[in-house]
Amino acid sequence: MAKSSVQYKFLLAIALGFILGILIGWVVSATAPADLQKTLSMWFKAFGDIFVRLIRIAIPPLIFFTIAAATASIADARKLGRILAYMLVLYIVTTIASAVWGVIGASVVMPGAGLNLTTQQPPPTPPSGIDILLSFFQTDFSSLLVVGGAMTMIIFAIILGLAVAFLGEEGRKVANILSLGSRTMIGFVRIIMYYAPIAVFMYAAWLMIVYGPQMLGAYAKFLGTQYALTLFHFFVIYSIIVSAGGLSPVKYFKAQFYPFVLAFTTRSSAVSLPANMEAARRMGIPEEVYGVTLPIGATVNMDGTALYQVMSAIFVAQLFNIPLMPYHYALLVFAALIGSVATAAIPGGGTIMLAYVLAVMGLPLEGVGIMLVIDPIADAIRTAINLSGDNACTVLVTKLMGLKLRS
Repeated sequence: MAKSSVQYKFLLAIALGFILGILIGWVVSATAPADLQKTLSMWFKAFGDIFVRLIRIAIPPLIFFTIAAATASIADARKLGRILAYMLVLYIVTTIASAVWGVIGASVVMPGAGLNLTTQQPPPTPPSGIDILLSFFQTDFSSLLVVGGAMTMIIFAIILGLAVAFLGEEGRKVANILSLGSRTMIGFVRIIMYYAPIAVFMYAAWLMIVYGPQMLGAYAKFLGTQYALTLFHFFVIYSIIVSAGGLSPVKYFKAQFYPFVLAFTTRSSAVSLPANMEAARRMGIPEEVYGVTLPIGATVNMDGTALYQVMSAIFVAQLFNIPLMPYHYALLVFAALIGSVATAAIPGGGTIMLAYVLAVMGLPLEGVGIMLVIDPIADAIRTAINLSGDNACTVLVTKLMGLKLRS
């Protein structure tokens, strides 16, 4: 109860920061002289940028510990190999599907077109296919410690996690250290998020002063498209999956309603995990299946986050009038898949990993601050879908394992 109260207060603080930022920015843009507007907007943006810089610091160790710990624990559960194999295949397929919806939605609606924002960063030079491939494998270990080396860090973390698992009993101590590091970095991110309401206020004020009310229209188009596509994924794709698993979609949606609402309001897959496990029990899923798939799914299965990250990256590119080529979209879907897997199951975790996706695409990291303004609204629906996808896939895993749903 205390945790829920804290979550609601935090959400209220974010909303309050957004509203006050919009109001202050509007007052400044309507009444202050041009020179004062420029000075104030620079200070507002600077205080918002503090949040982005803290995110940049957190990304490399967060990716390292989260991926390495998850890999070590999964590989250590070899006796559950079939469950894990089916689970991971389904998680990957549904995440890629949701990312594709994001590409289609952002490309058709184009919520960020026409604003022509400017950035201090030079536009990215379109890389060749060879450049993209080699960019996944940096030549210097120190390159792993910057945002641009995130993909190499992920590869390094996966290999390290496998190496730890192959050590068997001897590697348990290292696996425990990795797990502790993962929990520590999640705690680090939670501390950073306490600054989020202030950053939202600062960025909202800056956006209103510099770009005016037109930005609100772009946000509305983005959120409307995101919610429509996310709910489509929920009702259509998950209905197909649970039907293939031998469960009535009506029974699935009825059992999933409470964890869906809980995840929507708390914006945390981890907090909502117990309710999701109870929903799985009511669907008739055997405990030996959901006891494995749901805890892992709370960390690695993020359909809503993948859709959001893809849409956000394209939205940012449109805002800054940066053209994207067809192969950029393929890279974006892959980056969103990896980024969603590495996203911590905590409120605002998707925003943290958005910096990684933007860095991989060579897009301005100012986009993190721009998306932060509406993140609480976007995060609510994507978290609810992230959580719901875990149970939908678990229903089908049960069928693939040759097990029966309990009536």
